[in-house]
Amino acid sequence: MSAANEMYVKEFNADLGELALGIEGSKHWKRFNANRIGKIKKTTAMQKKLFTEKPVERIEIFINGDNTLYVIQKDKLKDDFNWVNDVLKNFAEKNKVVYEEEE
Repeated sequence: MSAANEMYVKEFNADLGELALGIEGSKHWKRFNANRIGKIKKTTAMQKKLFTEKPVERIEIFINGDNTLYVIQKDKLKDDFNWVNDVLKNFAEKNKVVYEEEE
């Protein structure tokens, strides 16, 4: 499923029922209350590198009422991707947000 546009997340903070996303190319953080988050999905996408494509891990964040897809991609993030995935999985569990992992 592809949203109208994708925004890449360079930093994030998840606590107290709120997810704050630092978007690539922006000085401002986007903040979303947990009840606005439709789902969080860990997936793999194909990314073009010169003349080939390679799989890259990513986490897609769907916000209710927002047609932007927020993407945390392994090679575009400051923090360790597996740690980020664990934090978001715990955040989803605590705040009753749907979390999916693509197999």
